[in-house]
Amino acid sequence: MSIFRRLSNGLSCGDSIPFYHDGMYHLFFLSVPENTVRYPERVRNTWQHVVSKNLVEWEEMQPVLLPGDGTKLDQDGCWTGSVIYAEGKYHIFYTGYHIDSEFPQTICHAVSDDCVTFEKDLNNPIIVPDIRYYENIDWRDPYIFYNEEEMEYWMLIAARKNSGPSNRRGVVVLYKSKDLQEFEHWGVIYEPWHTNCPECPEMYKMGEYWYLVYSRFSERAQTIYRYSKSPYGPWRTPKFDGIDNRRFYAAKSLIDNRGRRIYFAWTPEREKQSDDELWQTGGDFAIPHQAIPMGDGNLKIVMPEEIEKYFQAQKLKHSFNKKLGNIKMYGEKALEILSVGTLSYGFFEVEQNNFMMECNIKASDCADYFGLTINTDEDIDNGYLLAFNRATQAVSINKLPAPLDPFWATLSGKVDGPRVCEKSFPFKDGDIINVKCILTDSMIEIFIGEMIAFSYRTYRKMPFRIGVFAQDCNVEFHNITFTRE
Repeated sequence: MSIFRRLSNGLSCGDSIPFYHDGMYHLFFLSVPENTVRYPERVRNTWQHVVSKNLVEWEEMQPVLLPGDGTKLDQDGCWTGSVIYAEGKYHIFYTGYHIDSEFPQTICHAVSDDCVTFEKDLNNPIIVPDIRYYENIDWRDPYIFYNEEEMEYWMLIAARKNSGPSNRRGVVVLYKSKDLQEFEHWGVIYEPWHTNCPECPEMYKMGEYWYLVYSRFSERAQTIYRYSKSPYGPWRTPKFDGIDNRRFYAAKSLIDNRGRRIYFAWTPEREKQSDDELWQTGGDFAIPHQAIPMGDGNLKIVMPEEIEKYFQAQKLKHSFNKKLGNIKMYGEKALEILSVGTLSYGFFEVEQNNFMMECNIKASDCADYFGLTINTDEDIDNGYLLAFNRATQAVSINKLPAPLDPFWATLSGKVDGPRVCEKSFPFKDGDIINVKCILTDSMIEIFIGEMIAFSYRTYRKMPFRIGVFAQDCNVEFHNITFTRE
């Protein structure tokens, strides 16, 4: 199987728990029960397990954690956690969910000698929330790692304080251990007062900076990160915040034998496979993302080289049709748009419907915006635009037609608004911007400028898969190629 497909048994995939050991990539993840759409049935998760040697070809293993029966503390689901090899064994620390318990979410433990068959700890739960400081309901997603500087194991837990603004109490709590048997409560290590609960936290060091990464489902939902010179903080906000955008959710990472930090996350599906229905918990795994430190606390996000080669396996024939404005073609791999004061656009015809399009873009005399059309109609009134905006120095995926008012969009359930993905992206005339855009049956996945990534799902079928446009600027597109896996 490929990581870009869901399991052969058809189950939707949830939170990822990546782990690398002895030359093998392990991806543990939550699976969503079949034929469920709503809480709490939808979150009665099982831990699944796939392995790979190359990030591309994956083998399905047996499930490692199943919900308990009867009155077990995890009878309503085995939720997110982490995996570590330490003290001669493989350890899973996970969230046991029991909806009717005094402590619905507790930290549990399982061990294995072979990383295939795990046994739950008879002493579970090993940590419950201390209600002197924390609420009893949000206590989940344990992340375990060995802090070499402190020479001890650290465990991060997503939690909520029991006082303060009700929708801003989310904190990351730290426990410490010398042997993975006894854990000592250290206290709150991150207290931003900006979210309901910082889900799926993790911490690691790259270069001179420590990174604290977590996901928030409230406010501006996505997996975000903070950086600091110390693992104790203070944790600062980067300029290029986020591993992706809101639809690359609960991203978690591993570090491999090459020292690469690789992120995995799921992109949610929608009810009835319709763009007009509600987003669901669970979906398909998106393309893995590699995070690389920029030296100032910011991370740039790129496509791992194995994945890039995977999508370059077969070259595809293509042609170009101008629809509006002044566009000049130079063979198959280059075109120029001269569009000062007006709009110009056109579409590519590609022999396959699923592909990767790669190009280098250079703008000049730019006063407005330019980019790619994606899944649109002939008049680009419906679909999506990948737009580089000069005034805002940002890049976004814009949904068309845009609602008259983003507030209306929220009330109508179209919570993503007119810009379904957006990030800061400084550029100036003459800069060369590399873009890799992968289009599959229902996914848009784009890696931009060797710096940022966007993942988004759309089911709507439109006649024009991809094209180019420019509004009040001149743009050159070079090294245009179409390939597929």
